[in-house]
Amino acid sequence: MGRICEHEFEKPNPDDIDYSHVEYDLYAKLGLTIRKNLKKNVYEIVTIHKPRNVKHESASLESIVSIANDLEDGQQNSVVECGLLCPKRRR
Repeated sequence: MGRICEHEFEKPNPDDIDYSHVEYDLYAKLGLTIRKNLKKNVYEIVTIHKPRNVKHESASLESIVSIANDLEDGQQNSVVECGLLCPKRRR
């Protein structure tokens, strides 16, 4: 089971500061990833390949992870939880 930490999505992507540097890929066959739109302050499920089409959007990471789990196979494959690499744990 994968852990998705909301704090990891706070750092901007140096190539496009409107979006998080971190992305969380879903099953490869789906061709989708989770990222945070920092400008709008929402989480998105988007296509991996360009153009990056937004498929789902939510202000809540929990909600977007629930959608991702449904898309993958209906199982709870991922949970929202700070992990060992959480930037907030290092403080």
